[in-house]
Amino acid sequence: MEKSIKEQRQERIVEILSLLHKGGSFEEAKKLFNEEFDGVDVTEITAAERALIQGGLDPSEIQKLCNIHAAVFKGSINDIHQSNEGYGQPGHPVHTLKLENQVLQSLMSDEIDGLLTKIEAGDWSFKERLIAALKDLNQLNKHYARKETLIFSYMEKYGITAPPMVMWGVDDSIRDQIKEINKLVLDEKTAFNPLKIKWENLKNEIDEMIFKEEEIMIPMTLDIFSLNDWDQIAKDSFDIGFAYIPDPLPWRPSNESLISELEREPARLEAINEAKEMTEGIAAGLKVNPDEEELKTISSNIISENHNLSERESIEFPTGTLQMSQLIQMFRSIPVDLTFVDDEDTVCFYSEGKDRVFPRTNSVIGRKVVNCHPPKSMHIVQQILDDFRNNIRSHAEFWIDLHGKYVYIQYFALKDDSGDYMGCLEATQDITHIRSLEGEKRLMD
Repeated sequence: MEKSIKEQRQERIVEILSLLHKGGSFEEAKKLFNEEFDGVDVTEITAAERALIQGGLDPSEIQKLCNIHAAVFKGSINDIHQSNEGYGQPGHPVHTLKLENQVLQSLMSDEIDGLLTKIEAGDWSFKERLIAALKDLNQLNKHYARKETLIFSYMEKYGITAPPMVMWGVDDSIRDQIKEINKLVLDEKTAFNPLKIKWENLKNEIDEMIFKEEEIMIPMTLDIFSLNDWDQIAKDSFDIGFAYIPDPLPWRPSNESLISELEREPARLEAINEAKEMTEGIAAGLKVNPDEEELKTISSNIISENHNLSERESIEFPTGTLQMSQLIQMFRSIPVDLTFVDDEDTVCFYSEGKDRVFPRTNSVIGRKVVNCHPPKSMHIVQQILDDFRNNIRSHAEFWIDLHGKYVYIQYFALKDDSGDYMGCLEATQDITHIRSLEGEKRLMD
């Protein structure tokens, strides 16, 4: 039976990608594609990648080369989110998020489901590979962290408050389920059925979150975010990192897109107002408790008085004088992450350490600090701030195990000379090494 044009196209795309995975040159693959195709759909590329995995290729190899795949087809991908603003271009935050979701879905459907099918048939020799695949799900944390730290902050900036809170709560549930299934699969006494049930529940949660990201969050943000918003999100994304893919290609809005944005500004402003009005409806559709929708619109225009000081200018303190450049380097060098929240609970400053315990980007400035925390801990943070403001206490401390680190977190109430509340200083430190110290080590040792 003669193959359809679609099947022939699919086979040829698989051949071109196979060439890359066997060590072929990028230029050769690009040349073959340009000679044979005018355009290709993202779904065709994804299907080709799945075909390679089903043919025995390790999914990690797909993950390593997926950016190269995108580059081969760059300019020829017929993506539904392509526009003059470049939403479909490699490196744009939306393109990156969707690319991660594609690899994630391949990991779940082609790798984990396939391994469970083999194990269900009685072949437990695939258990180690299953352990590795389930461990790979932990990369999802970077995907969610970028969404929660960057995209959510801009949604809140425009008054879109309920969807981010709901999605963050589900993100945390997925994180917990990933921990549970990884613990379960490592148990030597684990039976297959409990493992399969837990996996099916987890996969369903992840699939639903992908749907919410791509069918609710992305369309809304494409309507309301400005090109400058996306530009900053793209830059700040590198501070947090990426899931399942190498660092994406750099992205900047083109001059043409900036010009066209001016023409659609009235429509964007209207979309912002509509999105605010839709917040309650979306929240209801996602089964949000209306009592949780108490968040205020965030201002992003808070700038410290010293922001525009040149690096050579000096700042006088009661105990001495420092140049701005010296102060910046001090904050970068101390082994403690500092964040200052003002008397209205708005984040105004964070220090830039080399190895921060929790990621921070410029998008956090002007954000209500409770919104920087998962929904399950928001009320605790608010209670601490209220206690500080009402002079019930002046200090709070916590210590947690976090990805192999022992982390010490302190909150301090700051008061002026008259005793009026000025804000809260958060100090976070990795004290793993400090806890291991014993005996003495003197200056002359």
